[in-house]
Amino acid sequence: MAGKFYGIGVGPGDPELLTLKACRVLKDVDVLAIPKSRRERRSIALEIVAQAVEKEWQIKELLLPMTQELAELKKHWKMASQEILELLNDGKDVAFVTLGDPTIYSTFTYLMKGVKELAPDVKVEIVPGISAINAMSAWVQKPLSEGDENLAVIPAIRSGDEIKLLLERFDNLVLMKAGKQFKKVYEVLKETGLDKKATFISRCGFSDGFYTENLEELEDKNLDYLSSILIKKNSGGEE
Repeated sequence: MAGKFYGIGVGPGDPELLTLKACRVLKDVDVLAIPKSRRERRSIALEIVAQAVEKEWQIKELLLPMTQELAELKKHWKMASQEILELLNDGKDVAFVTLGDPTIYSTFTYLMKGVKELAPDVKVEIVPGISAINAMSAWVQKPLSEGDENLAVIPAIRSGDEIKLLLERFDNLVLMKAGKQFKKVYEVLKETGLDKKATFISRCGFSDGFYTENLEELEDKNLDYLSSILIKKNSGGEE
């Protein structure tokens, strides 16, 4: 009998934010599938899981490079899906662990599609996790939306013109993976007069995390990939 494929969100970094269901499933599965952008890099998701659940899993490392080349990505997604399916066909339950939630900018969704294309009848279950979006909002104590406000969540890699357009259309905006995109975003915020309405949050959930509303102090700093910017045009849902 084939195994079951799980996508498990491990939260933003703090192991105490793993859900009870995530911990239960992690105790039961045979194999942890670990995304790695390079063979020598450690898995942050695995480090989080290991602090919350005591178990010796079979670890399957999946080489999934961080690149914008779609053809290259598709090649590695297909290879990883085939590797996962081989384990499932051996009767092993496999859990792909991912930071945050598996349905928000996660590689898991591509692997799920790939596995289902290869084996349409495969059993798949997604265990949601606390996303970085929710965690950082709680940390800085700034609601993502209030009253009739609307909210947009986008990757910060989008162009400056796109970001500017979304700032016009939405009351609140979250820019994900903003570390390397900070200079571009900061210029847009200054142009639109919203630089004082923004909070920069880095490595939320980790011991070295920080946040600041003074974006000017970040201009010459090397900022982590796991960073976001929350822009709230209004305060407390009022103009």
